[in-house]
Amino acid sequence: MNNDARFFFCLCGFAGFVLFFSLGWILTGNAFDALLRGSIGCLVLGVGGRILLGTVLRSLVASTSTLGEEQGQNPAIDGNNIPPEIFKSNPTPEALAVQASAQATTEAAAGVEPGVDTSA
Repeated sequence: MNNDARFFFCLCGFAGFVLFFSLGWILTGNAFDALLRGSIGCLVLGVGGRILLGTVLRSLVASTSTLGEEQGQNPAIDGNNIPPEIFKSNPTPEALAVQASAQATTEAAAGVEPGVDTSA
């Protein structure tokens, strides 16, 4: 996934703002009230999207670990280069998330080029 899940969270928040702002503007005709409703909608749908995403990711982790137990090994170890020690002790989803986040951060940081060329 390469850390693209954060865009789902932002997209849900933006959709909530647009939806609630539009409805607030149509129903009340007051710009301040519509802005207030839009910000509340952004918060509500953003948090709702985060909960939905967390549920989906947890179910994916559970299904991959169940699949790995059925086949004798976890296919996520080969695809993501995650050390097998992590999967031996039935880790919590939080431990898997921390490991995946650390790996994604190192991958992203490795491909960053400096913005300023310091050579003369």
